[in-house]
Amino acid sequence: MDRKILIIAVAAVLIVAAAAIAVVAASGGGNNDKPDQPTIDNSEFDEESGVLLIYGNANKDGLMDSADASAIEVLIASKSYAKVADANQDGVIDSSDLSIVNKMINHQKTDIYYQDMTDGPTKIGYPVTSFMGIHQFVLIPMVAIGGLQYMDGYTLHPNGQSAATMLEYLYETEVNVNTSYNMVDVEKLSNLSTKPKVILTYSSSLSNENKIEKSGIQVVHLQFGIFKGSMSAVRTFGFILNLADAANEYVQFIEDVVKDIDAKIISKLGSDSDRKSVMCGYMTNCIDHSNGSYVPMAIAAGARSAFDGTDMDNNYIEFNRGDEWITAYNEDYFFYMNSWGYTDHVDQVEFYKKSADYFTTLRSYNAGNFVV
Repeated sequence: MDRKILIIAVAAVLIVAAAAIAVVAASGGGNNDKPDQPTIDNSEFDEESGVLLIYGNANKDGLMDSADASAIEVLIASKSYAKVADANQDGVIDSSDLSIVNKMINHQKTDIYYQDMTDGPTKIGYPVTSFMGIHQFVLIPMVAIGGLQYMDGYTLHPNGQSAATMLEYLYETEVNVNTSYNMVDVEKLSNLSTKPKVILTYSSSLSNENKIEKSGIQVVHLQFGIFKGSMSAVRTFGFILNLADAANEYVQFIEDVVKDIDAKIISKLGSDSDRKSVMCGYMTNCIDHSNGSYVPMAIAAGARSAFDGTDMDNNYIEFNRGDEWITAYNEDYFFYMNSWGYTDHVDQVEFYKKSADYFTTLRSYNAGNFVV
């Protein structure tokens, strides 16, 4: 080849190579040695997943342990961000987050953040050693995991006598400070021998919450009203009380029971044709739904379907005689349930008479499939 042509060809190759190098440099490197780009994950915890809703729980499981510390170290090294790993919620993953997580792992006092059902990321002093529980949904699991030792009061619906009897027996004193499901009697609260530092509620708010907070008490909202949400709630507040091991044992017990029920249902009812659709009623003229107490039990027992009003704010919906929406529902069976009479005396026949007339227009009632 002519020497001049060879020189021109080599120069052309060098120009192309230089251009390629420039492109690779601009894009951050070649395919084989391109460094990892920092990632940003602003997703929150799923409160219905059963996980621990404590920031710093970087792998979104049920525990705060060395795996979370390791995950945070990786995020620091890559200069990446994950909101659930941001233990102090300052918008950066750094050594301060690692320090808080290590303090939690070692059960040392520190300020932490949890995911509140109403307020989102919320700071609270860890561990909490004084609280008040709102409603049976909260009280039963908290007593089960050993939280009674830190409970300086409770509230119950005035008719929640069975739980009240249990707590009065355990306390050997009366510390019920409410007048309704979600209202705390502030005057009774001020008369308690020990004023609680935290009020734990299962609902999105208390009707007099502002007054309570102005008195210096923090209100914690966790979802104790539905199954998976309650598992996260138990784990989370159990952790905040420094009772994480007991809380996780409680959750595991509940999950094992549910798995056992599921297995028995599948073995007994192999096909959907063997199952029935149901509607569950209680409290005279109320229909329960999947966020309530009775429909989940009906589903667990093998119901093919049950009235599902998950778009409603309450755990039930009230109705009037002949309401079109209730008469149009295509249920096979209607179950009327109540828990009256455990600790007091109720005339079940008279109580039923007050309720039964509401249900006489239902197709299940007229078909003889009305069960009390």
